[in-house]
Amino acid sequence: MREELFFTLSILAFWLAVYALSRILPLNRYGVEVKPLLLKYNSKGFKSLLYKFSSRWRRAWTFFSYVSILLGFGLMLFAITFLLGNLIEFLLPGGEGAAITPIIPGLTLSLYWLPYFLIAVIVAVLTHESAHGIVALMERIDVKSAGILVLGIFPGGFVEVDEDEIDALPRRSRMKIFSAGSSSNLIFGLLALLLISTIFASNPSGMIVVNVLEDGPLHRAGIGRWDVIYALNNTRICGYSDLANFMSRVKPGDRLIVSTSRGDFTIVSARNPEDENKAIIGILPPYLPYHQNLLGLDPFWGLQVHLTLTWLFVVSISVAIFNMLPIPMFDGDRFLQCLMDRVAERFRNPLKRFFNILSIFLIAANIILSLRIF
Repeated sequence: MREELFFTLSILAFWLAVYALSRILPLNRYGVEVKPLLLKYNSKGFKSLLYKFSSRWRRAWTFFSYVSILLGFGLMLFAITFLLGNLIEFLLPGGEGAAITPIIPGLTLSLYWLPYFLIAVIVAVLTHESAHGIVALMERIDVKSAGILVLGIFPGGFVEVDEDEIDALPRRSRMKIFSAGSSSNLIFGLLALLLISTIFASNPSGMIVVNVLEDGPLHRAGIGRWDVIYALNNTRICGYSDLANFMSRVKPGDRLIVSTSRGDFTIVSARNPEDENKAIIGILPPYLPYHQNLLGLDPFWGLQVHLTLTWLFVVSISVAIFNMLPIPMFDGDRFLQCLMDRVAERFRNPLKRFFNILSIFLIAANIILSLRIF
């Protein structure tokens, strides 16, 4: 609770400082724009980079833009069918749907994961916006501005183009632009997954010690942060479930042999302060599995690379899928509008409204049911 309070106060202090500076200094001269909970920096360098990239590898970008239409349509179908199937899983007796919750640091997201999450958000948003900008330039639409921003606590990027020029484009060109962002996220997410599966063993071989109880059994034995526990009394420990199952059979005062990355240690289990009949060894959350890697990285750096790539995969794929939902303000809504251009005018608006309402209902219902089991 102290960490969450400190985090909240730090965010408030940051925005108060930003607002105070915006009143004192002429930040607009330097391309900095400050609004309530929004810090925006217009970068000429980022904009010129988009122009440079769009002028190179034109065949590759052209191929990507056409593939994006197919990927965008597939992502939209997948998003709707996944949410519908997940909702049915929640409602079936004994069914367990996948939890879909909004990211709220300190509530639905532990602050331990926040750095990895923010890195993934930065990469996902910059990849997304850059793809929009490059494909727009390929369609001869000028980029008005580009840069980085902070919205609340979430960093990201932006690319602004002339919306009137986009509306005047042929249907296929608009579909290329609207689907490019999510398609780039999908490709980047799959690349992150490929790196994970290539560099790291698929099955964990131990559990990394991140925190230990001060003066607890592990601490007294000299086992500390970034050590890897492979086994307890020759019972393999690869995650929290293995640890919980093993400790359910251990009594306070039992002697245990802990096999670690630095050799074997002998400890004596202690009483659980919350239940005197249960034993503890003094390991504290988070309980993270250890995956061996091909790069020869030690447990600390191996964990950082693994977690960073994992969050890049999760965030990139999530953005790719949910951004293509036909919900107003999402790319999926504008993509759907392009699809509706081929539908008879009297059916166009009712059909689009149906998919809008369906998508909003599905995402809201999944979140509500997820929070009930969270």
